[in-house]
Amino acid sequence: MAYSSINNLGWTTMIMALSPNLAIMNIFTYIIMTTPIFLMMTNMSTKTLQNLTTTWTTSATMTLSTAFLMLSTSGLPPFTGFMPKMLILNELISQKLTTLAALAIMTSLISLLFYLRITYLIMMLTLPTTTTASTKWRAQNQKLQLTTMMIPTALFTTHLIPAIPF
Repeated sequence: MAYSSINNLGWTTMIMALSPNLAIMNIFTYIIMTTPIFLMMTNMSTKTLQNLTTTWTTSATMTLSTAFLMLSTSGLPPFTGFMPKMLILNELISQKLTTLAALAIMTSLISLLFYLRITYLIMMLTLPTTTTASTKWRAQNQKLQLTTMMIPTALFTTHLIPAIPF
């Protein structure tokens, strides 16, 4: 998640001089996407990627939500994180900064590789019926209402972004 913050800060500083409103929208969208990720990781007591492989037994819904939020943070097209990146690239190209836009796209593909690896670890690496993960369901599972409300907001706010004036 530290790499994610550095990557997003790079996108924000890249567009700050050209469109400060777009930079603020990018930061705001990033905060909306990462807050539920951190809340879910805290709730599931995950600190390493190895811990993420056994989250199926704690909560399958939270595991699926974490995977979708990771893909959204990476900027994969159907999710919320794609829209700020597309708007930033559009602004860079309209300002005739195509070299910088191409460099941003290439670094975005590298970060997408890291997010896909995390999503692969969460969703497909370890089945929920393995013996190493069979007792994790006995752990106390707290219900976080804030997380429940923030997940749909973080995943499905893409349709609201065109309504924001830049």
